[in-house]
Amino acid sequence: MMNNLKKPFLEFLLNATICTVLINFLQYHDWIKSLKFGAAFGLAMSIFYTFILPKFKKKQ
Repeated sequence: MMNNLKKPFLEFLLNATICTVLINFLQYHDWIKSLKFGAAFGLAMSIFYTFILPKFKKKQ
């Protein structure tokens, strides 16, 4: 069970961190808004990389 959650969690942390820092410096200049946006983006990308993308790779 823990190995199943390790990859999505690492994807979430990586994408959320990068997105939060970039959005803070480029658009909002407010850490609270940037953290909210980064968390939403990180969640979406971790779901995409973990569940959706492997289905497309298997078809090819």
